[in-house]
Amino acid sequence: MTSIDYVFTDKKNAAAYLYSKLENKTPIKIQKGLYFLWAFYAATYGNINYDVDAGFSDGTSSKKYPSELFKPDFEAWRYGPVDNEIWAMSKHSKISDLPATINTELGTTMQREIELFMDDLIKDIDNVNDFGLVERSHRDSAWREAFDKSNEHDHQPMDAAKIKEDYVGYVQAQSEL
Repeated sequence: MTSIDYVFTDKKNAAAYLYSKLENKTPIKIQKGLYFLWAFYAATYGNINYDVDAGFSDGTSSKKYPSELFKPDFEAWRYGPVDNEIWAMSKHSKISDLPATINTELGTTMQREIELFMDDLIKDIDNVNDFGLVERSHRDSAWREAFDKSNEHDHQPMDAAKIKEDYVGYVQAQSEL
């Protein structure tokens, strides 16, 4: 099977995609939306074990879902996970100028499936107020372990593997309900 690393070859395109779908385009919603999109994608499509036949292949495709939505670079800030580069762009209203381009190597069927996944999650994100999203992100051990309460202005990098681990746990717990 062919492997593609990222759905979005540049995280700016992921931010633009999110921005184009949000009704309520606040800086916090953009940051938390980007974080939750990355985390839930990593825990679902990015966590498929292709060594086990679980029905993810129809036998005609030689492609695997990318392991990540984009290359993450989240930091633990006071109000939750933030990508500093995207934050700076949103602060200066530059996200709307970017193309929301998805990796063209994915193919139409896979691209459509991922878009549906993202669009459903974006609708859910859009229906939560900013501080509900902040509060939710503060539950994540990846954020809690990286955030330094003694120096709230010191933005520490977050471990992408730990974020994925948190969300694999959340997805598994939900599937057992």
